[in-house]
Amino acid sequence: MEIKFEAEELKFNVRSSCIIKDKNHKQVLLSDMRGIKSHKAYILPGGRLDIMENSKEAIIREIEEELGIKTNPVLISVEEIIERTTNFHMMEFVYYAEIDDFNKIKTLDDGWDKFEIVKLDEIDKYDIRPKPIKELIKLGQYNGIGHHINYDWGEE
Repeated sequence: MEIKFEAEELKFNVRSSCIIKDKNHKQVLLSDMRGIKSHKAYILPGGRLDIMENSKEAIIREIEEELGIKTNPVLISVEEIIERTTNFHMMEFVYYAEIDDFNKIKTLDDGWDKFEIVKLDEIDKYDIRPKPIKELIKLGQYNGIGHHINYDWGEE
């Protein structure tokens, strides 16, 4: 059972995601953000935590289920997303992992999730949510854990 609830007009959930780069730091994997219809927008691969599942277990499970690869992710940031116009609140645990080869991914489109391999030197062309994630993706090294409060999740 996923950690999410709705009460009256309010929605809350908890998500784990992962910046997945190739070992040469030339590419990153992004996931289509289905909620924005006016243009292409992206989030990091991942998904909601299940009750009694920690955030690292969740991202390892999600990556294996969605992409068919094994990783050893490291926590690099905690994102709080608060969208007041839609009464949406989410806690997102952001991890980092490297893989040898994106060709090992079982599929980039499983009918629900659609993934795109993006060149890091073109990352500024992409709308990535929440917005501080793009700056995290650009980093070459991850030292410590960051924390951001974001108010731009659903803006078009």
